[in-house]
Amino acid sequence: MKPPRRTVALTAAALTAALLTGCGVRPTGVLDGGESVGGLTTGHRLYFVSQKGRLVAVPRPATRNESVEDPNGVIKGLLVGPNKPETEAGLTTLVGADEYTLRIGAKLSNGQVYVSVPHVTLSLSSVEDRNLLGQLVCSIARSRAVLSGGKVRTDAVRVTVQTGDGRSAKHGCAELMR
Repeated sequence: MKPPRRTVALTAAALTAALLTGCGVRPTGVLDGGESVGGLTTGHRLYFVSQKGRLVAVPRPATRNESVEDPNGVIKGLLVGPNKPETEAGLTTLVGADEYTLRIGAKLSNGQVYVSVPHVTLSLSSVEDRNLLGQLVCSIARSRAVLSGGKVRTDAVRVTVQTGDGRSAKHGCAELMR
């Protein structure tokens, strides 16, 4: 003997309601998911440090070709630092923050970029050192990607950094953004 249709419908509705309300997920408050992804970007960018200690890319239209073509021009842009609205938004630069980082220099050789950070020993375990490296590597890598006309991605550019203790290592932007 079949149960009446009404009984089947009521049982199905009760099961559905029980499943939807009894799933064990408790309500939470609003969760901060961070900044939204910006998608693909074009043009030159400089990387500055936020109040939260994160690297933030800001657009910098090249006013002179050497500011993008010459890695030292990129370093000069970092040395100048964020503009007034960016500073008011909490961005800062670690390049030129002391007498030692004022001596940072770069050179191009066979398509590779070499950055010298003399008189300074940098440690990737230090947030400040990592951000200083990130500013340099990411800003220079971005300029190289822009110069390639889109043929090279920023994350594919490796920059060799030599520190005051004579050690050198190649770094990519993605590894310093973590």
